[in-house]
Amino acid sequence: MKILFVCSFFMLSSQLVMADPTRPAPGWQADALQTGAVPITETLKLQLIKDSPQGKTALINGQLLRKGQSIKHYTVEDITAQQVTLEANGERHVLSLLNTAIKQYE
Repeated sequence: MKILFVCSFFMLSSQLVMADPTRPAPGWQADALQTGAVPITETLKLQLIKDSPQGKTALINGQLLRKGQSIKHYTVEDITAQQVTLEANGERHVLSLLNTAIKQYE
């Protein structure tokens, strides 16, 4: 019984010392954290693109937008069937729909 206890104690202590081999190296996100840059995909979520007689409309973060309108500091440059192009400070960003399947309701 004592041998079993001692063996289990050594096994437990050796597991505490071993590092996780799948853990990323320290500082792997240091550049993004230092600049404070947040990817556009984390701040803006494209939820829906609607085509109507008045033109295409995109639902971004719960707000309906048309070409030329703004959300946060981004301006909607173009809306296609599957993506929205935004512009901010001379840079273009593209938000794409994740699920492009069209559901048929009867």
